Amino acid sequence: MTFIKLKKLLAKPKLRSLLQSLLEALDSPAVIKDVEGNILLGKIFEQAVERYPIAIEAQIIGWVEGDRKVATIADSLTFAALQELEKKHLAAETLDKYEELNFLYDISSKISTCLSIQEVIEVVIDEAKKLINTTEISFMLINRQTSELEIIQLQHNQLQRTAGTISGIEGQVMRSGKAEIVNNISQDSSSLGELNAISSLICAPLTVQNQTIGVITISHTEPIDYTTEDLKLFSALTSQAATAIQTTQYYEQLKEYSRTLEKKVVERTQELAEANAKLQTVNQELNRIATTDDLTQIHNRRYFNEYLLQEWRRLMRERHPISLIICDVDYFKLYNDHYGHPQGDQCLQKVADAMEKLVKRPADLVARYGGEEFAIILSNTNGLGAAQVAEDIRLAVLNLGIFHPLSKVHQFVTLSSGIATTIPSPELSPETLINMADKALYEAKETGRNCYCLKAVRPKIL
Repeated sequence: MTFIKLKKLLAKPKLRSLLQSLLEALDSPAVIKDVEGNILLGKIFEQAVERYPIAIEAQIIGWVEGDRKVATIADSLTFAALQELEKKHLAAETLDKYEELNFLYDISSKISTCLSIQEVIEVVIDEAKKLINTTEISFMLINRQTSELEIIQLQHNQLQRTAGTISGIEGQVMRSGKAEIVNNISQDSSSLGELNAISSLICAPLTVQNQTIGVITISHTEPIDYTTEDLKLFSALTSQAATAIQTTQYYEQLKEYSRTLEKKVVERTQELAEANAKLQTVNQELNRIATTDDLTQIHNRRYFNEYLLQEWRRLMRERHPISLIICDVDYFKLYNDHYGHPQGDQCLQKVADAMEKLVKRPADLVARYGGEEFAIILSNTNGLGAAQVAEDIRLAVLNLGIFHPLSKVHQFVTLSSGIATTIPSPELSPETLINMADKALYEAKETGRNCYCLKAVRPKIL
């Protein structure tokens, strides 16, 4: 509970000055005391006095003593205390929101690096235990190969899989696609049977593109009053986990298929040509998954880094220019918070598609750099050419007409870009180009956004 101290409140110069003016206007003696009886303002006087409380949220924080006129002072201090309390509540809510956003960003970063279901489950378990009081966490997933339900638990750093059935609270959540809180199993008949050792639980669906692929259940052997805030954070965690689990399921399925094909090559030499062709297709698909951003279907940060180094070395040999554009969707967090993540994802997909349509040369590359940032590598392109591409992209994104009511720049979604250009040399490195593009992007934002800034990188003369 947030508490307001009357002594600290009276220490505010403006309020103290206002009280002095009010006392002079009332022309009546008054004393302001805290709940312990300490005098904070005024002087003790002998005649009989009235006593008026200063109270917020049914809690008295002090008194005003004097004749009936001083009731106005008590009312004024009560009002001032309520205002101070509202400020503290707002500050606490803002801090909670900031911590929640940081939590979601941290979870997204950790899960995005997972390449196996076990890695995803380990991250989810670690983060869930930090958030919510629980003694057990279990997963129920649909096996993509057998289409059967499996209950998956992590024991001694090993995944334990057992057959599952659509029953109880998990089955209810699986069918409805809506998360559930049960704080007293003994009073919930739908949860009885398999959950005799459990007292409380939260069960949330794993949903990808409106399809439920499983559920995650956190439970406790003792009664726990799980709250809607617990459910909100846990649902945010499962939302991040669902996409990662499906991706790893695809990835593991493809790896298993690859291993099967390799075995057939050894066993059936007469089918070598056909098996090799299939194996190559699988490997290409695995490579595509590893180098493609799952949301926008353009190249990801990993491939960007590899390709930039490759082009840097080639153009250093040929002594030709290279330009890099780093773009950022203006005020995207405000857009995401206002419309929600699904519409925010659609916005990023449209922006990426607009860039892909404009950057068509075989040696050029468009990649998702991270979050709402994109990067464009322009080979054999000087600063003038890169500036033209950046302007074309800026106009293309603006012309998408994606309404952004919270933008401080334009009614539609806009783009800011930083451009760096140079001729690669041994004195420079790709990181130098990236850092300069980042600085240019920062200047574009400082200039007012919805624009670009260009910087040329020159080697140091020793």
